Amino acid sequence: MDWKSIIFTVAGGLALFLYGMTLLSQGLQMAFADRLKQILEKLTDNKFKGVGIGVVVTSIIQSSSVTTVTLVGLINAGIITLQQTIPVIFGANIGTTVTAQMIAFKLEHYCLPIIAVGFFMYMVAKSDTWKYTGQIVMGFGILFFGLSTMSSEVKKLAEDANIVYTLAHLGDTPWKGILASMFFTEIIQSSSATSGVVIKMANAGLINIKTAVCMILGANIGTTITVVIAAFGGRTTIAARRAALSHVLFNVSGIILFYPFIGYYTELISRSAGTIERQIANCHTFFNITMTLLWLFLIPLMVKLVTTIVPGEDIKVEKGASHLDEHTLKTPAIAFGMAQKETVEMAKIVLAMVNSSRKALFDKNKVEIEMVKEQEKIVDALDEDIEIFISKINTEVLSLHQRSQIGLLNHAISDLERIADHANNICEMADILITKKLFLSDEAWQELIMVFDITEDSVKDCITVIVEGNEEIINKILNIEREVDKLVLQFEENHLIRLEDGNCTPEAGPIYLDVLRNLERISDHTHNIAYAKRFGF
Repeated sequence: MDWKSIIFTVAGGLALFLYGMTLLSQGLQMAFADRLKQILEKLTDNKFKGVGIGVVVTSIIQSSSVTTVTLVGLINAGIITLQQTIPVIFGANIGTTVTAQMIAFKLEHYCLPIIAVGFFMYMVAKSDTWKYTGQIVMGFGILFFGLSTMSSEVKKLAEDANIVYTLAHLGDTPWKGILASMFFTEIIQSSSATSGVVIKMANAGLINIKTAVCMILGANIGTTITVVIAAFGGRTTIAARRAALSHVLFNVSGIILFYPFIGYYTELISRSAGTIERQIANCHTFFNITMTLLWLFLIPLMVKLVTTIVPGEDIKVEKGASHLDEHTLKTPAIAFGMAQKETVEMAKIVLAMVNSSRKALFDKNKVEIEMVKEQEKIVDALDEDIEIFISKINTEVLSLHQRSQIGLLNHAISDLERIADHANNICEMADILITKKLFLSDEAWQELIMVFDITEDSVKDCITVIVEGNEEIINKILNIEREVDKLVLQFEENHLIRLEDGNCTPEAGPIYLDVLRNLERISDHTHNIAYAKRFGF
């Protein structure tokens, strides 16, 4: 037996399968991403509707991971809650089994014509919609071509008695089959691919239905690794981790429940269809439907479990622009008032970010760091929304005073967006202090408190200036900027003296200086807002 040829061909076939899945998923996302988001945004507290949406969306885009990632984004934006998300994740687990059902139909016989049609559509299409449709069709064909390539080589493995014996007896010790499949799925990060391989192995006579059932159950655990890596592998929100954990608990609890009854479940599955390919596909589908029906009535328990395992405050951020109405554009005064109101809301979020950056730094609070990162996204979106709205006001017939006021508002949102960036920079410094366990001297902390106090006052006063243009407050902000400049120069000198005396560590020094300079830049931007309000530019 030519092992090199078999290994290379199976690996190549698996790569084609995964590439086809990627093309299919990306094409569907590009073609229907906006609709996907709109559908998920319209979720209600009806858990049955949530499951249905999860099934339909994931069946279409062929990726439970994409569905979950989209949901996490909506949670972070405050559009939906964790409790609303969990039923959709349940439905996504059912929707992802559609691939196995398609594989059981042996569509690989038509894979080359399907690839040809998809490629032709992709090459000649003039619109993006048809181009993405061609990509979807081509991905579908490549997926089954990969299966066909694997199938021809997998059958050759049946000629080796040792392999047949080893695989056949995996079903005799179910946990071995579950673990083997789990690790395989973790490596390739696709339960659909594992299902395809299992179906082809069964079709070649390498494994029996009991072994196949064990491997399908293992694949359900292995597939959670993609979401776990995404949620826990970097700087993500608590909501993201809880959503990922609910996915893991759903599948792990299923294995715990099914394991004692694998023999009975295998018997049931073997009677569900006339061919072993369809029996395996049904195994995948029935498992997820059963677990969904069970967990659907225990959603509060799931929420409690993930909240207990991943403790901390939920990060809640305000939604995007809520005061901008394009119907008011024909009445510029009203439209300007709405833009001004939205700018004030933006300023309040920026002030909250500065407050949170202070808590992150002084309290070593990572929750506040995550909050600021989410709020920065909201500020960036508001900056863009208000700027676009103001540009539309400018197309109307305006008086010189109105144009001047709009120009001031443009200056304000630009400076507020920069203040948000500096608050985020301070959080990054706080994160380094926490991660590396660095320490500042008591004198350095006291100096930072002093600068924070007056800088926060300056940002707070900007809210009043944007609305009223109060001369007394404008003077106060301009004076604060000059005071901050003097303090920063003095404190930098103090820092050098502390370094020479050994009262401050060289590792923490750059953090201290960066925080000081970011606070100085925040006061500069509040100065810009006040100065523009006074002099009209």
